Amino acid sequence: MHLAKVMVDHLSLQSNLDITSRDRRCVQLAGLLHDLGHGPFSHVFDGQFIPRARPGYQWKHEDASELMFEAMLAENEIDLPRKDVEFVRDLIAGVDRHPQNKEKPYLFEIVANKQNGIDVDKYDYIVRDTHQVGGDKCNLAALRLIRSSRVIGNHIAYSNKDITNVFLLFQERWSLHKRVYTHHAAKAIEYMVVDALLAADPYLKISEQIDDPQRYVFLTDSILEEIERSTQPELSIARELVFRLRTRSLYKCVDILYLHPDEEKQIKLLVTSERIAHEANRIRTQELKTLESSEVTTDDVIVDWTYVHFGMRDRNPIELVLFYGKHNPNKARHARPEDYSRTFPTQFAEVNLRVFTRDRSLYGLVQAGFRSIIRQTPFKPTEEASRNVSVANTPIQSTLALPNEVVTGSGGRLYEGNPFTLVPPSFAGSSGSPKLNSKRVLRPHKSHSSLSGTSPAPGPGESIGLSLTSIETSPVGQTKREREEEGEDDGASKKVRRE
Repeated sequence: MHLAKVMVDHLSLQSNLDITSRDRRCVQLAGLLHDLGHGPFSHVFDGQFIPRARPGYQWKHEDASELMFEAMLAENEIDLPRKDVEFVRDLIAGVDRHPQNKEKPYLFEIVANKQNGIDVDKYDYIVRDTHQVGGDKCNLAALRLIRSSRVIGNHIAYSNKDITNVFLLFQERWSLHKRVYTHHAAKAIEYMVVDALLAADPYLKISEQIDDPQRYVFLTDSILEEIERSTQPELSIARELVFRLRTRSLYKCVDILYLHPDEEKQIKLLVTSERIAHEANRIRTQELKTLESSEVTTDDVIVDWTYVHFGMRDRNPIELVLFYGKHNPNKARHARPEDYSRTFPTQFAEVNLRVFTRDRSLYGLVQAGFRSIIRQTPFKPTEEASRNVSVANTPIQSTLALPNEVVTGSGGRLYEGNPFTLVPPSFAGSSGSPKLNSKRVLRPHKSHSSLSGTSPAPGPGESIGLSLTSIETSPVGQTKREREEEGEDDGASKKVRRE
């Protein structure tokens, strides 16, 4: 809300716009309310849970924001003109759905900008999340960009001096998605949360609550604690998943490939949970060490396709932003490549293909099944993939034999898999880092002495509510107390810190 006010107040200083106090009030309301409809665990709820709980049902959190806004007005008997209500709802959606009201077009680019993605929502969450994950001071020059903005031709434009700052805004977004939001541990936790909610949904009717603002307002992250406190047998599967989250027995990411978006289109129908499970079981019957392993089922395998980009899919976001020069402040145009740094990237999107297993003991088999499919799947060369890339000579000698690129007769490529993550099919995973042989103990935070309280949502990649605290261990995982009781404490114990 604050940044929405700052920006609309700044634009109001432009004499020819005639922005009214009513316009400013509606923009501020939209800034305050636009994320009101987020369900438990934010985008995981509307992006993953609802599509699986209610297939085919078109719903997103902005819809809930609008619904809850209307409910709040009615419940509190707030008499806001219908035209203003429609305006606020459209500002939240970022689309003018009531052209008969003749609202100012550029105001729809402040809270939820569908033109180029530069809006106060992005300013807010980038600064907030960079701070929350313990990062250094964010380089985002939000206030500078706001002060640089002006309206030209019913669109918001920025000074050409801020082309680099605009690029850094999109780069910060990409960085958070790359390092935090799509981290493999964060994705594993997301899948476990969704599985827990799906398991509980038939009993708790979670997915039905999005249609009733009186119930939806109480649907928060505390739903996991509600499951955890329960004793009903119908929630036993969901409780087990929450327990695994508490003890950080997460789903395991067994492999990853970084693909060009065109490569995703080529193989998405070929790399499936069914095929990976089938191939893993074929390998299982061929090796003596894996014969005793459980059979891999389709439910054991998750194939995750994550699109990571700078904010506008595979397009250069700079190309979608209007800029002006100080000598012609009333004329705006798009920047050309020669108008900005040549060190900016030329590719703006990638697809992270990750394979997870719900059963950690099947780590090696699932990876082997996935790699077997990939080795049989030629990728047609794309403009990026077929580009000759020179590798610099280095005096450092590799101690790991890296496979050469395999080229098919048709000019396609075969991926051999990441050599750094390769494990044998018999590999059964571990409870933590291979460097640690210690036991791990579950200890509640001081603020979580009772499970009846509401805990804050976990950060990306963190366990939920409880912490795993390192303890003193012997090389074979024996605790110091155990050694003292047995009279075997030889002073060789060491502190093992959290991985």
